[in-house]
Amino acid sequence: MAIEKPEYRVLQSAHGIELREYSEHWLAECEVKDFEDLRNASSQAFNRLFSYISGNNEPGQKIAMTSPVQQTKSAAGWKVSFVVPREFKPEQIPVPLHSSITLQKVAAGTFAALRYRGVWNNEVFTTRSQELLKALKLLKLEPTGEISSAVYNPPFTPPPLRRNEVIVRVAKQK
Repeated sequence: MAIEKPEYRVLQSAHGIELREYSEHWLAECEVKDFEDLRNASSQAFNRLFSYISGNNEPGQKIAMTSPVQQTKSAAGWKVSFVVPREFKPEQIPVPLHSSITLQKVAAGTFAALRYRGVWNNEVFTTRSQELLKALKLLKLEPTGEISSAVYNPPFTPPPLRRNEVIVRVAKQK
């Protein structure tokens, strides 16, 4: 059984990145504060989010795991999120019971993504984010949000086989 991912179509591939048009989707998001390290923050938040999809929600419903798990730097630490499966209409999404988990609507829009393999950590996130911003500059595109790290594989996947991305919303092309 394939793991569900957000729907998108590729608009353009250039300078090592893809420009994608994403459909509207929802995220279950957990913010962890006072964490500078991406991996530690992700681990802390992942446990809470896993509890949510395992039934720690109202009405106690299990939710299928989706991909990618996204991490976005926030003023207080990191926000880590799962994509809510498309089977749920907005009013049917199970309500989180943990106060640190919120449901966030992601409006349809254009995003730029840089894909890479290997490990993900603060250093790699910073390096890949700089590469993404450099490519956007060459394409004369402006980011309109924060860059997120997107991890598609379970942690036991060997690093050379892992699919990771850095992704950011961009202003619509004219």
